[in-house]
Amino acid sequence: MFKKIVIATDGSDPSLKAATRGMSLAKMFSAKLQVIYVIDQRVFFFPHEVQVLAPENPYFEILDDLRKNGEVILNKMDKEAGKIGVEIEKFILEGSVVKEIRNTVREFHADLLIIGAHGKTGEGNEMLGSIAQALASSPPCSLLIIQNK
Repeated sequence: MFKKIVIATDGSDPSLKAATRGMSLAKMFSAKLQVIYVIDQRVFFFPHEVQVLAPENPYFEILDDLRKNGEVILNKMDKEAGKIGVEIEKFILEGSVVKEIRNTVREFHADLLIIGAHGKTGEGNEMLGSIAQALASSPPCSLLIIQNK
């Protein structure tokens, strides 16, 4: 049924649950699996006047830490996938999270995207997080959202 699956993760509990589900589905359907970690560069907004950042700017340190965090998360998932006999391709991407996820799904020609939902707003915490909501409003392919419950 599914031939190519993309899992988007940030290392949170919901995204780890989503990854576990995605790995199981990939094994069940003998699907190719990509796991991506996206560094949201919108948090590094700079005024237009900034043309060049000095090498000692904390931006570079933070970005390096985020990349290392992504590597740790993806390596952990690779290890878990190996335990059940699933191979994954893993990528660390940088940019707008929703845009990078959509681009990956399109470029990989995925037929299933799996994400975890953080949603903590609203009465009873029923709301999806902003990333899940944005993807659900116009999904790039079939979408499985794993709630944090």
